[in-house]
Amino acid sequence: MMNRQYAVARTYGKALFTEAIELKELAEVYQEVLQLREVYHRVPDLGEILSDDRLSGYEKVNIVKDLENSFGNTVSKFIHAVYDYGRMADMPEIIDEFEKLYYEHFGIMVVDVTTAVALTMDQRHELEDRLAKRLNANKVVLRPRLDPKIMGGIIIEAEHRIIDQSVRSQLERVHADLLS
Repeated sequence: MMNRQYAVARTYGKALFTEAIELKELAEVYQEVLQLREVYHRVPDLGEILSDDRLSGYEKVNIVKDLENSFGNTVSKFIHAVYDYGRMADMPEIIDEFEKLYYEHFGIMVVDVTTAVALTMDQRHELEDRLAKRLNANKVVLRPRLDPKIMGGIIIEAEHRIIDQSVRSQLERVHADLLS
């Protein structure tokens, strides 16, 4: 994300987070923001459509009104403000920033986990519990990724730290040791 885009996402995400806290609506706003993210996933170019000149102003306003009517008062007003300032294309990053603040508020850590095969639900829960203790978090949310190239094992990425216990990396280390 570019610096300017990051600054926009941070500013708007923090504004919504602060408003939700002040209104004691954090849980409700969080759920609605997840729903809004889903709308953007289903219509990936929604932000650009509402920002560029493909549609008339009237058509854009009707889409935004339909979107606003799908949510409660706080998120509805937020969508309206984001639209008024021409930032609808930044909404996915704004949502990401809001979610980051939400997770920090509750001591939740997002951890990227790469495996060669999908983890079972039991494995996921066990890993979440172990990582929460190891990383000193109230809760860990896993973002699983599959990469058969790692051959086996696991790669864990959390808070700019990487724990690489993949078979591929272990083989590369053995290979390097044999060559030296």
